Amino acid sequence: MPREPPIVLPVTLELLGHANPWALLLAKEEGHSLATAALLSERYALKSDEKPFVRELLGRKRNLWVYRCDQRRFAGDFVVVDMSEPRPARRWVVVLDLKMGAPLVLGGGGAGIQLTNAQLAVEGVAARKGRIAPGTPYVLATGDKDAMLTFLRARRNQRTSSRD
Repeated sequence: MPREPPIVLPVTLELLGHANPWALLLAKEEGHSLATAALLSERYALKSDEKPFVRELLGRKRNLWVYRCDQRRFAGDFVVVDMSEPRPARRWVVVLDLKMGAPLVLGGGGAGIQLTNAQLAVEGVAARKGRIAPGTPYVLATGDKDAMLTFLRARRNQRTSSRD
């Protein structure tokens, strides 16, 4: 039986230039054959406004690292980590689910079952050494591309005052 692919894969601007970046990552990082990686890559495919969202976010906010969630695992669309905090246990983490035309809702409202396994996605990021500490708290957020970008841009200013 083939092993389960990772619940999250890292997203970079460089990878977004490839037709199927997920197959490349699954083959390179996870050791899947190219044929298996190509089949598994559909779990991470970017749809509708997801690619423009992540391209704009990574282009403007270099301190934010983004991980694409396996879409069959009900863990949201992306996990975003603010890497500007040097201590992994104190990094700000948000698990988000994009909803076209929807306002920003914190706490997971409006996502239905799409954020059911958000904790597993955060644990998947924590398993990548040095990213975040196990048990790092996270925020759930849903909303459309523009609402989410506004929230993530504004969060940096709020982060400093809320942690001191």
